[in-house]
Amino acid sequence: MNQIVKDKMEREIMVVKNDKLFANTERKTGFYSETEADFEKQILENYEYMVRKNAEVNFDYKQPIPYAVVMDENGYVFVYKRWGANSNAGESRLHSKISIWVGGHIEKEEENSENPVYDTLIREVEEELNVKKDNIKEIEVLGYINNDEDDVNKVHIWVAYLIHLNNSNFDLLDGEIENGEFISLKELDEMISSWNYDVEPWSQILTEPLKSKLKFKNL
Repeated sequence: MNQIVKDKMEREIMVVKNDKLFANTERKTGFYSETEADFEKQILENYEYMVRKNAEVNFDYKQPIPYAVVMDENGYVFVYKRWGANSNAGESRLHSKISIWVGGHIEKEEENSENPVYDTLIREVEEELNVKKDNIKEIEVLGYINNDEDDVNKVHIWVAYLIHLNNSNFDLLDGEIENGEFISLKELDEMISSWNYDVEPWSQILTEPLKSKLKFKNL
């Protein structure tokens, strides 16, 4: 583990105890639409902070991860491959996987924010994709993903948004993100069904709700 990763693991991040998070909603593995659950409300009313290295192995808590699926002016989705074993990413269990989301943990520095979930989302998109606020056309809630099928998923819950851009004319600055590109939903489907790609499980879970929302909007 390199020093950058070690430093990340020592930071305090937002967590929510499972019994409070699922107090009003049946716990399941899969996607929750915004009409099925309001986990963001439960998060904002019950969060606390924990050192990340402890949170990653504490199955009594979930770490809320706000993340964005980013779509360009042509209706193409941003997709990238995570770095491998030498990555500075804090989660080694995600190395080399295909991802359709940009986001990250909510750190304690956001605790004075009115909505640290939303504010972390915007900060992550600005930092990782170098997208300026005036290039964001619209932000929509997609829903939530809970997946208890393996150790990395058991300690996270994803708060998913769809960000529409005015245009994709920006320079990718982040070392990992810079290998990404915008692809069509058809190409994304082909990636998921192909043995040649290892797509993150929650990226797979989110693809159908994403297509349904875009179909509803005639996009």
